[in-house]
Amino acid sequence: MVRKSKTPNYIKIAVDIAHRITNNEFVEGQKITGRTTLGSIYNVSPETIRRSVALLKDMNVITIHEKSGLIINSKNDAKNFLNKFKANSDFASINNDTYNLISERKKLDSKIEQNIDSIIQFATQLRNVGTIIPFESIVEKNSIAVGKSIGELSFWHNTKATIIGVKKNNEIFLSPGPYFTIQEGDILVYVGEDEVLKNVDNYIKTFDK
Repeated sequence: MVRKSKTPNYIKIAVDIAHRITNNEFVEGQKITGRTTLGSIYNVSPETIRRSVALLKDMNVITIHEKSGLIINSKNDAKNFLNKFKANSDFASINNDTYNLISERKKLDSKIEQNIDSIIQFATQLRNVGTIIPFESIVEKNSIAVGKSIGELSFWHNTKATIIGVKKNNEIFLSPGPYFTIQEGDILVYVGEDEVLKNVDNYIKTFDK
């Protein structure tokens, strides 16, 4: 959530009066309207005006006379007040911008962490998939596998591969049992470590004499 900075009305009014003094709308020694009239000019409550003039009084910009109203003390003090207010406003702005940047950085860090998690998860999935990508080998004419069952071939013992299917005449037979007979042209579908491809090819390309 972005933090919004809002200047209170009593400060805005004090700043406006100080601006009028520096612009010579009010001159040093001049009496300006009392708090009740100022309230109607700025359309705010008497309490807001009281806080405004108290702020100006504390900075020696004006003097408050209960019976005669408000007296302008010093144009220089009005300038000092505005400079101080500007410095405070700049600080508040920088502080607010910094808060927003920190908030945005947290969002960015969170998004980066999510992306890293996704990358790790995706890489893990790829690695896992890589271990189960099936290999395929075709049984050629006169191969030692022709006419023999998977059990007779002791396929895993000789190749360290596990047959998960056999493609035969555009059909695929999944999870064939030990009595499934292999024929010429069959395509063996199997899984295992990378070296099993070479093991299987070497084994089924052993030809009967």
